[in-house]
Amino acid sequence: MVENLKLSELDTLIQKLNAVQEEVEEKQNEQERVKELIHKRKREAVRLKKLSLITGKAYDLETVSEKTQTKEIAAEISKLKTEKMELEKQIAKGISELKFPTRSPNPEISKGDAIFYLEEGEHQNAINYLKSSLNMSEHLIIDNVIFHADRILVKGKTEVDEVSDCLVNAAHSIWALGSIMLGKVPEEIKKTIDSLSKSKYKHLWEFIGSRGSISLKNIYENLRLTDETEKKNTRTFYSQLESARTPPLATGDGKGNFQLTLYGRLVWASYRSTYGIPEEKTEQAEGVSEVQEVEEAQTTETTRKPSQRALQNFMEKVLLEEGD
Repeated sequence: MVENLKLSELDTLIQKLNAVQEEVEEKQNEQERVKELIHKRKREAVRLKKLSLITGKAYDLETVSEKTQTKEIAAEISKLKTEKMELEKQIAKGISELKFPTRSPNPEISKGDAIFYLEEGEHQNAINYLKSSLNMSEHLIIDNVIFHADRILVKGKTEVDEVSDCLVNAAHSIWALGSIMLGKVPEEIKKTIDSLSKSKYKHLWEFIGSRGSISLKNIYENLRLTDETEKKNTRTFYSQLESARTPPLATGDGKGNFQLTLYGRLVWASYRSTYGIPEEKTEQAEGVSEVQEVEEAQTTETTRKPSQRALQNFMEKVLLEEGD
């Protein structure tokens, strides 16, 4: 098993995976063609048998070769699928420890953004794989960090410390994703969901977790909060999801709107899986207005971020139950 992959090495593994997948598809197509040929030969055999009753002649059709070919193709497909599964495990392991070698530790500042240029190498396959895994259509974007084949762009940040923190947080999200692909909940996420489950503000966490985005205005209305101390504690809780946790579970816009980070979504999906939160609770009609308000308040991105449902479906597909 390959450890501590660089982005270019991950790209090479994914190229191999893509090649194996193409072989699987080719063999499956070939298998269908042979099956269709066998089916046609069987129909022809039935026709000739009927005809022999009229002509008095015997007609034989040899189908053994096609049947043998079908078995051989099935064996090849099985072998390729085993190879594919092993590559997927190696890729997931690599993602959980992935490194992003940059040409310089110092980003280039341009138009209010920061750019880290990656070392030479082919990275597009790796970027596409991560993008697909997160249900993103155009760019691989983790909060305000956009990963391109040759560079990493940190949007809206120019201070070196802030830029570096954003990149580190994005990397943690990718590492967590890799662990989840392996069917494991990372230890740091286990600790986080344990502390959230024991928090007196557990209901506030579950409120934003099930929706992905909230506004304080609507949460006050939904939870019927009128006491100023309760309101203050609610604001503080959501602010601390951003300021008191690394990586942050949520981000705020300073106007009372909060949304989960990608890491926060991974934590929520693990939390929901661990504590068996029913789907109905995560899809209540209330809260739709606050999601819309937050989305309208945010800067429009061309990137389609992973939805709550898509991420949850992903988690349910790959997350295996673990013993204590």
